[in-house]
Amino acid sequence: MLLFPVVPEGLEIKSMKSPLMFLLALYSSCFGDLRGESLKPGSNRVKLVHEEPREMLVRLPADYDPDKRYPVVFGFHGAGGPMEGYHRQLEPLVRDHGFISVSPQGLSNGPRNRRAVAAWNGFENHRLSRADDVGFVRKAIEYLGKHASIDRQRLYATGGSSGAIFCFRLAMETDLFAAIAPMRGAMIKRPPIPSKRPRVSILLVCGTKDGLFTGESKVPGELFYPAHETMGLWSDNHGSKANPVVLKQTEEIRLTRYSPEKSGYELLLYAVRGSGHRVPRESMSRAIEYMAHFFSKQTKPPLQPH
Repeated sequence: MLLFPVVPEGLEIKSMKSPLMFLLALYSSCFGDLRGESLKPGSNRVKLVHEEPREMLVRLPADYDPDKRYPVVFGFHGAGGPMEGYHRQLEPLVRDHGFISVSPQGLSNGPRNRRAVAAWNGFENHRLSRADDVGFVRKAIEYLGKHASIDRQRLYATGGSSGAIFCFRLAMETDLFAAIAPMRGAMIKRPPIPSKRPRVSILLVCGTKDGLFTGESKVPGELFYPAHETMGLWSDNHGSKANPVVLKQTEEIRLTRYSPEKSGYELLLYAVRGSGHRVPRESMSRAIEYMAHFFSKQTKPPLQPH
């Protein structure tokens, strides 16, 4: 695994008496990772190289035991948002549910200045980012497999807005994840549609007043499937003949299942009633908690013939 050199914590360049000494110290700091040094309980800042230097924050449970295998949840921030936001948002999954969380940093097409918007390459010719983010996620998983004890049958992805759109791309182009939980996002209305894809479980969280819930977009040329149509397409992909069933309806949410009961996978639409693109903090916290229980029930199934 090629790692981007990181200056060891507490090491200052000015303290090196020669460039050679500094390079040796820098090489030593990287060599520990290259030979398989484990990630530590708590937060870890990791730098990888995939086309260019990339960063991610990885949080391990405080009682992390390398003899156990842990589920992993990736959290992809929205456009403009730093990785630190999702790192905080996923903390309850680590603390209360025993996940390892990974919060990567997106990139931007623009110059590295204050106006550049970091986002995820959720579809071809994305206006904000054209990075090989799918390849970056693959490399991140390989890194985790070498430096932590992970369960590859229990890998999950969530994200907000741009991160949610990217979750759908991951489901369309890879078979890495047992489940995804896009939040405040939608699936791009461009070919291909889900066809012969693995039976991934999906929890789509979106406000009913969000334009993306009905497939609207403020950006010319970017059209999205309405939430109910998205879930229907994935239901068709999974070979389901079940009609949508409302499982729960309150003043705050409407939860609809698009998969057969006891089918081995779940397709759920978690609609936050009256909410726009910015879901209120308390409602989002409850959605995150529901997502934790949803992920905990999902294990990657064997490939099914279509």
